[in-house]
Amino acid sequence: MPGKAVDISINSQGQAYAVAPNGTPWRWDALEQRWRKMSGDFVRISAAEGNRPWAVNAEGVVFRYNGLWWENKDTDVADVTADALGNVYIAKISGEIKKWNPLRSEWQPLEGQTYRIALDMAGNPWSLARDGRIRAYDGKGWIAMPGRAVDIAIGGDDTVVIADADGRVRIWNKVQRSWRVVSGVEGVMAVAATSDGGPWAVIADGGIMATTLIVAPEKIKTEEGRAPEIQAPSAVAPVDSAPVAVASGLAAAPATPAAAVAPSVQVAPVTAQVQTADGVIAAPVSPETNGTGQNAARTVAPASEVAGTTDPTAVTTNEDITFVNTRKSASVLAIGRDGSVFGLDAGGNILRWSNSRKRFESFPGTLVRLAVDADGNPWGISTLGRVFRHTGNLWKQIPNATGSDISIGADGSVVIADASGNLSKLNDAMTRFERIPGQGLLVAVAPDGTPWTIRSDNLVQRCTSSPCEMFAQKAKSIAVGPDGSVYVVSDRGFLMRLASDGKTFEVVRTSGHTPQSVAVGPNGYPWVVSTDTLALASTFFERDEQSDRAVAVSTGGDTAGSGSIAAVVDVSSNTDFTFSKNMAFDTYTTGLSSLDELVVGQDDEVYVYGMPGGQDSNKFLKFNSTKKKFEEVSISFSGNLSNIDVARDGTIWTANSGSVYKLSSTGSVLRTYSVTSGEIRNLSIGPDDTVYVVIEKTLYHLKSGTSVFTKFSNDDVYKVAVGRADDLWIVDSGNIVQQFTGTKFENRPLGQSVRVQDIGAGTDGSVYISFWDGSTYVLKKWNATNKSFDTVKNIHADKVDVTSDGRPWIAYTSENADVKRGKD
Repeated sequence: MPGKAVDISINSQGQAYAVAPNGTPWRWDALEQRWRKMSGDFVRISAAEGNRPWAVNAEGVVFRYNGLWWENKDTDVADVTADALGNVYIAKISGEIKKWNPLRSEWQPLEGQTYRIALDMAGNPWSLARDGRIRAYDGKGWIAMPGRAVDIAIGGDDTVVIADADGRVRIWNKVQRSWRVVSGVEGVMAVAATSDGGPWAVIADGGIMATTLIVAPEKIKTEEGRAPEIQAPSAVAPVDSAPVAVASGLAAAPATPAAAVAPSVQVAPVTAQVQTADGVIAAPVSPETNGTGQNAARTVAPASEVAGTTDPTAVTTNEDITFVNTRKSASVLAIGRDGSVFGLDAGGNILRWSNSRKRFESFPGTLVRLAVDADGNPWGISTLGRVFRHTGNLWKQIPNATGSDISIGADGSVVIADASGNLSKLNDAMTRFERIPGQGLLVAVAPDGTPWTIRSDNLVQRCTSSPCEMFAQKAKSIAVGPDGSVYVVSDRGFLMRLASDGKTFEVVRTSGHTPQSVAVGPNGYPWVVSTDTLALASTFFERDEQSDRAVAVSTGGDTAGSGSIAAVVDVSSNTDFTFSKNMAFDTYTTGLSSLDELVVGQDDEVYVYGMPGGQDSNKFLKFNSTKKKFEEVSISFSGNLSNIDVARDGTIWTANSGSVYKLSSTGSVLRTYSVTSGEIRNLSIGPDDTVYVVIEKTLYHLKSGTSVFTKFSNDDVYKVAVGRADDLWIVDSGNIVQQFTGTKFENRPLGQSVRVQDIGAGTDGSVYISFWDGSTYVLKKWNATNKSFDTVKNIHADKVDVTSDGRPWIAYTSENADVKRGKD
């Protein structure tokens, strides 16, 4: 971003402010895309209600801008935070916390101590102590959070962002209760977050970095339809997307930055497109028709689905289907009968569309498949195949249920498909799924409860009876609306719907965008996700959104679950992503002559252990992300460290000589566990703090809060890695990689025997292996879509581990003791 700063702040309405190094406050002009100078001299600033910021000067005086001048409101203040709803808090130099009472024009104390402070969307403060400890106020008391930070901010979608003690940006993952690193920027001193949660950061030299631009609605409207080089950029996911350039410092008349360049759009093989000025995408004729040479211009549902209905959502629209580019990103969508639109981002995090704010807002939970019931509550399937439903205030797991896809009909029927293509329907008591006739990997449910499916060979079916009725249409996505409208995305990338004859599908044009998946809402209006992850809407469903944020904030439970797991599969697709490109790596020297251990701890720090050249004792080193080098950690533990892992609280776990040791961060022994006799071969800690050890060929685990290791499995185990929740991966004594299904370990890919040297798993679901190709060890990544390992072509590795954001750290010890970090 242009300019330099020492502090920045953004409110939920997208109003942004910065304080320059000389103390001058500046306001971001979202229309002209530049900073505008304000009066005053400050060190901290907070966006607030209605372009009326609050600020603190170097003497500790806090001011409020009244639109004309700054009003003195208190003294001895270290920080101030405000929101767009009128809530204002200050942190006094003494550490006291006070809230502004506008009716009495006075400050009222709040229990607790703080140095830095931010407000969530419920108006509750999050605080940082002077030593960096993080706490969140839930309306009743303070809750301690993991990690340490030097600054904190909360976005308009309740995304919590910190600058950690090592100068990195991190985002709070509510489900996993951990901080995920946002790559692309180092040496961060201050942070802010936009209305859609995109982090901004101030780095050590004052440069301002952003992952999401703030663009005025007027600018988007006036530039819609013009040349791509002047269009506003599309929404960008907040993780791993920070830009790399820093513009010049703020000046009296700062220069307008160069126009943002929108990403190129993949165009389907159609005739020339036309895009109107108001954002409506007109549709050209496509070569893929229903065989008549014509394309119907209006939505048609089977008459039998509509006749006699009293449900207004079941009346099919007779308007032309045209699409508006929401300029927001999603990887998949689902729409309920009430018009609630939910989505998933690239990481599986749940999103909820807000008509009033024209964006997706964060909703608690992480899934890979999604459906919405008639009351607007999301349901879904996790990466481990577990089935969950939202009750309106709580995530609940359907007991003993696993699946690969899920859909909910307008009549309330909930149907899942498993990885073998079997269909099951939820019973009325919502206690179990029972098998029903039909087969398919992807499923959509009609208003009368009839499943429509896509088979593994991409053919579309209607399963009113067994066998299912097959259509001469291939597809990779399917959805049925409350009115009975059936839409698919064909295997050739066209949006199509069932024609009035009930037998053929006709093209619905999406000019300038190639559809990837489809969802259908009331009256047969579809939404589409394009191949470049843009959400396209054919209408915005009117609904009462007043309680949406309150539901998100108050939601209990999670989508991790427990018990059995199952594979989540997809139909074949020409556009399936494969991880086969070259991958860029940074290389860091360790100063060691030999490397015994490479570990990414649950605290997301990176550690190595090995022998320095010319010395006779091993060293334990930790990577300093600010200085970009490994530094020795002095520990008092007298034994050798082997089979190392580090827990979220920084405690070091190691195992040798038949015992497991829990050490403090300085190496003092906190506890010693005797498990069983035999050689301890491996140790790993899961994101829920469960500790796993392999003794001889048997796997044991120590659950958090317990004191005894118990046998987990008698399977042949040599190494273990833990990813999301209790997603367990092992390497057996034959060096074959396997995944735990909930009842047993199975080879991955299924039916194959892939021999590996090492395995690492991240809490984002990423799994990497070092694979022996017959001559050397190469790096491979698990592709959950294709259910196979894809090769990273340009690198060798025999040691690997993975950070929470999916970034691999590797070493190839046959060459040297250098460590490499993946860049993307």
